[in-house]
Amino acid sequence: MAVACKKNLLYPVGIVLMALAWSLTVSVDAQAVVVDDLYQASVPVSGQDEAQLAEGYQAGLERVLVRVSGDRDVVSREGVGAHLENAQALLASSQVEPGRVGDDRLRMTFSPGAVNQVLADAGAPVWGANRPLTLAWIAVQDGGDRGLLVETGESSEQGWSALVRNHARDRGLPLVLPPADRAADRTLLSDVWGQFMYQVSRASSGIDHDLLAVVRVSRRNGSWQANWLYKGRGIEQSRSVSADSPEALAGALVDAWTEELASRYAVTGGAINTGPYVRLVVEGVRSPSDYAAVKRALSQLNPVKSVGAMSVSRERLVFRVEHSGEVAQLRQNISLDDRFRMLSGDPSDTAGGQQNGAGEGSFETVAQTLVYRWQESVIAPSGANGQ
Repeated sequence: MAVACKKNLLYPVGIVLMALAWSLTVSVDAQAVVVDDLYQASVPVSGQDEAQLAEGYQAGLERVLVRVSGDRDVVSREGVGAHLENAQALLASSQVEPGRVGDDRLRMTFSPGAVNQVLADAGAPVWGANRPLTLAWIAVQDGGDRGLLVETGESSEQGWSALVRNHARDRGLPLVLPPADRAADRTLLSDVWGQFMYQVSRASSGIDHDLLAVVRVSRRNGSWQANWLYKGRGIEQSRSVSADSPEALAGALVDAWTEELASRYAVTGGAINTGPYVRLVVEGVRSPSDYAAVKRALSQLNPVKSVGAMSVSRERLVFRVEHSGEVAQLRQNISLDDRFRMLSGDPSDTAGGQQNGAGEGSFETVAQTLVYRWQESVIAPSGANGQ
């Protein structure tokens, strides 16, 4: 886009909107988190011969299809079975990690485009990578003991906290438990047990979340029962369920929450764009002119097809970048511009945002997140400022 170089330059509409956002925004809380491992699976395998690996590929694809669709029964849909039998064809990569005898693990990454196409062909939904974060307050009573599940309160993989977290991870449900220091608060425990939403909501202040789950778990007549309230973002669910074991009960809880969210946010597979995208976070962006320079620099890279702003907060931009080729090629091209410094922190940055121009329920899948810091004082590479 040609722009005349004048002092009283009128910014394009997009940049004017960004300037307005900067003027009104001090900080913006995340509306969702990005689940970066939707298309990955890890399953135990008894060996590495062809039949054993084929069984592992099928088990991994089943997990991915359930996680991406939000539908635990998706594998029973017409046409899905044929893809399960040839799951290896949908793989992007796989690796066997040796363990103890008979305890190897097969780690797989499936092609997002191929998986989405399978779901589209089956008429199944696709739930994108941007997903609401649930804060779960869960009080458990077993006999005369009553306690609150917290993020670091249990070290055993068989404990209640681990069971809930593991099921949430399997279903692609972003979930956090209260911090460990809340475990000793007996008043708060009583509020959770009584499901007093106002008090629990006040106690949740300062803990990142989009949805609030308040759960009471007890054991009666040899079985486990859970009653819960689940609220936020227009959702108000009140349900109960019984199960024979803690694991089954934790699974039922997570299934109920996941399917409620998927029914709101997932879209039909045919409506999902299966092209390659990355979510690109740029920090250190201090002005609309910086925004324009960042977007122009990205747009001029050879692998880049389109660049759109997803969210903005002070000194921080999140872009959705459509590209051709592999992510590694995109990163190599970006590295040629010294104004982009890749941050050494965790690239699975979780301050997600809604896709630009998309309505609620229209989240697209973002395969990977790249995080950079913008260094405006660095001289732009030759041709980077050309119009």
